[in-house]
Amino acid sequence: MTPRVLVVGSINMDLVIRAPQFPQPGETVIGEEFGTFPGGKGANQAVAARRLGAEVRMIGKVGNDSFGLKLRQGLSEEGMDISGVLVSQRQSTGVALIVVDKNGQNSIVVSSGANMDLTPKDLLQNEEAFSWANVVLFQLETPLETVQAGIRMAKEKGAYLILNPAPARPLLQEIWKNVDLLVLNEIEAAILANNSWESPSPEEAAREFLKKGAKEVIVSLGEKGSLYASSSRIISCPAFKVEVVDSTAAGDAFLGALSMGIASGWKMEEIISFASASGALTVTKKGAQSSLPSRTEVEEFLEARGAIKK
Repeated sequence: MTPRVLVVGSINMDLVIRAPQFPQPGETVIGEEFGTFPGGKGANQAVAARRLGAEVRMIGKVGNDSFGLKLRQGLSEEGMDISGVLVSQRQSTGVALIVVDKNGQNSIVVSSGANMDLTPKDLLQNEEAFSWANVVLFQLETPLETVQAGIRMAKEKGAYLILNPAPARPLLQEIWKNVDLLVLNEIEAAILANNSWESPSPEEAAREFLKKGAKEVIVSLGEKGSLYASSSRIISCPAFKVEVVDSTAAGDAFLGALSMGIASGWKMEEIISFASASGALTVTKKGAQSSLPSRTEVEEFLEARGAIKK
C-alpha cells in the first residue's frame, strides 16, 4: 500500500543570499550569489515526503501573485494533489529572506503573508483529505487556531499526527494530548520546556513533553544526530557526516522522511536512520526544495554506509 501523507502548512518563496558571515546590527556585509527557491516548512516537508515515495496532499495558502502561481505550479509538478492549496485575495504570498554563511548555516526572517490567512473553514472544505491520510503533518507557520482545528480533525479521522512546533510558541493542552509524534530541534525544545527547566538537556525536554501528553518525541541535534523518546525507551541516533553546503531544508527533509516511514509502517529505528540520511543529503546542496533527495539517493547513501535501511 502506498503511504498517504497530508501536510497542512506554510508555502513561501525563499529569497536566498550567500555571504561570508551574518551581519551584526548596523553592519553591511557584501554578499555573493542570490537566488529564489520554493520554500516554506509545510511545502518543503510535502515535497520531501513525495520524493521519498509517499502519495501526498497539501493544504495551504498563497497570494494571487506571480510567486503564488509559481509555487502552486511547482507543487503540482512534483506529483502531489494541490486542490487544498488555496489562493488568498487579501494577502500576498509568504516570503522568507535567508542568509547562508560560509559554513552553510542560515539565518531566516519570514513574512508570512497568505500563510496567516489559512482558516479553520479552509480545512473544513478539505475534510476528505483528513479521512484519506495515514499521517497528517503540521508546523506552526500558520494561525494556531487553524492548527488546533486541523489537529482535532486529524484525530477524529484516526490519522497519526506529527507536529513540528516551529517557530516555537506555547501550545494548548488540547494540542499536546493529541500529538502522536512531536519533532523539534534543540532550540525549540529548550523554548517549549522553559516553564519547567531553566536550561533543559534534550533528554530532560523530551521527558517533559511526554508528561504534557505527546506520545513520542524526537529532538534533532544537528551534527550530533537526534534523540528519540517514548514512555518505554530513549534512543540516541548519530548523524551522518557530510560536507555542509546549505542547511536550510535539513529539518524539513527529516520530517518528510519521518512521515513517509511512519505512513509505511516501518520500525522507528529504520525510520530515523532513513530520515537522518535524508537530512544529511539535503545539506550537501543549495536551496530548500531544490536540495531535497529522492528515495533512490537516500537508499544508495545508506547502503554505501552500511546503515539501517528499509
